Amino acid sequence: MRGCDADHSLDASIPSDPSEIWCQVDSTVVCLPINSNGTPEDMRVLSATLNMLPFSDSIALRAPHVSVEVVQDEWIEGLDPDGLATVIGTLRERLEHLEQMHGRLEVARAEWRASR
Repeated sequence: MRGCDADHSLDASIPSDPSEIWCQVDSTVVCLPINSNGTPEDMRVLSATLNMLPFSDSIALRAPHVSVEVVQDEWIEGLDPDGLATVIGTLRERLEHLEQMHGRLEVARAEWRASR
């Protein structure tokens, strides 16, 4: 698969059709301080991999698909183009909500500072 990041050195020693080799294109890692146990810890968020698993039991995973790591080790897997578009649309809506919350926070902070 074009852009594959997987180490195929072992595959190279055994002749096979390229369509029968597991491939993955990884994304850039981004971390945020997540407080899941009382202490903020840097965790990966919103990473994604483009995968092709030709010998998977799931026929859907044999075709190129994307898996999204929402937060470290928590995945939405096996997304086809429509499924990924749905995830993107949902995240876009959440970002718009966060932008609105940011504006509300700025106003609340300004009011709070003015009252002191």
